[in-house]
Amino acid sequence: MTPDQIASVQAIASIMSQIGTWPIGTVLVVISFGPWVVMGFVSRSIEKRHAAVIEMYKNNVKLVECYQKIASEQADTIRLATAATTELTTYLKNRMSCREILAAQLRSLE
Repeated sequence: MTPDQIASVQAIASIMSQIGTWPIGTVLVVISFGPWVVMGFVSRSIEKRHAAVIEMYKNNVKLVECYQKIASEQADTIRLATAATTELTTYLKNRMSCREILAAQLRSLE
């Protein structure tokens, strides 16, 4: 080693002796426990997303139940409309025409 390299190693060693072992210990703790902390945060976010998905599915079930109710009511409305249309068609086919009504009224006036 050159004298410059030896001097820099001695300077780093003296700085480390003045600072102490706290920075090295901190780095080791961060390396050891950092992934566990990050995994905890990620796990919590996944739990929140899963809860949101469960709530979405519950809301979809409610929506389907309401839709089934509306569909059954709509079927009743369609039946009533069909019955009314059939009745109107029957009435229109069997009624007297305007000419026949006028002719009957004229005969009664005579």
